[in-house]
Amino acid sequence: MKNKILAILKERPGYRSGHEISDRVGISRSAVWKHMQQLRRDGHQIEAKTRQGYCLVYEADMLTRQTLLDALADSGLAEWLQVVDFADETDSTNEMAKRAAAAQAPDRSLFIARYQTAGRGRRGHAWVAQADLGLTFSLLLRPDADARDIASATLFAGLCAAQGLNHAIKQAGQGAAAGIKWPNDLIAKASGKKLGGILTETAMEENRVAYLVIGIGLNLNQTRFDEDLAASATSLRLECNRLFRRLDVLAAVLQRFRALETYLADRPAWMDAYRDLLLTLGKPVRILEAGRPPWIGQAVDLDEEGELVVRDVQGQRQTVRSGAVSVRGLMGYHPPAEDIVNQKTK
Repeated sequence: MKNKILAILKERPGYRSGHEISDRVGISRSAVWKHMQQLRRDGHQIEAKTRQGYCLVYEADMLTRQTLLDALADSGLAEWLQVVDFADETDSTNEMAKRAAAAQAPDRSLFIARYQTAGRGRRGHAWVAQADLGLTFSLLLRPDADARDIASATLFAGLCAAQGLNHAIKQAGQGAAAGIKWPNDLIAKASGKKLGGILTETAMEENRVAYLVIGIGLNLNQTRFDEDLAASATSLRLECNRLFRRLDVLAAVLQRFRALETYLADRPAWMDAYRDLLLTLGKPVRILEAGRPPWIGQAVDLDEEGELVVRDVQGQRQTVRSGAVSVRGLMGYHPPAEDIVNQKTK
């Protein structure tokens, strides 16, 4: 019953009278009041005013299997997803997805956990999660494609995630915005700090894609980070000064994957949209690649395959196809003069 009442409060902003609610759900007004108390104990912020009724100020950020299924149904995603696997705690959602893939889980399977103990980022770096403050999930896809077709899957995932974040921010009435640091970091435009990251993993069979796992980790409601992350990490709450529901953000991101999924292997169809969100271009970058010393330059473009094109200090354009890219320009970094001099004299 309380879920029916909550659904009425969510239909539109503003107050709903106790009389209207009691008529619609078929209970007395005193019973409506008791259910409102239960909803408040669940964490929902509900305001009551004489002669106006009840108003949902903030819906509780509850992540359970049932609230997940309800949110997916409400957002029209339940039919798009073929499998939904929820865990209170797991090693990582990518590992959940890969184990399920080995057991023949189908295309468009979702794996999500309240907390992961062994999350990973690009190049084996750990992804630090805080239970109930962030959002970690993975999508298992089985595109009919070869390896070259999905070589830019990480960029595609970054586009969907950034667009989804910006939709959630806009829906919350906020002016902040998210962008992308090439190739896989989600960045708050205002502060230049990291909001999240993406890890894609692929299995092949005879040069055809057996499956693609896209793992996404987002900082939503954290207010503090460990000392080694405090200077570079942020959250939507810190950027927007308000709380965000994990399920609202999840739905916003998944809706972008649903809208764009047929274009995954068609880079020209979405590359301009990716460029529009890319904060790396025009910024100083420090390139770390195996087998050569670090070097600096300016990110100037993406090539047709989505690889980063960098102009070095000699004015030569180089394409970065692998290795970690350290982007400092987002937070006002300028390469030390001695680094530039040393590179010019090599």
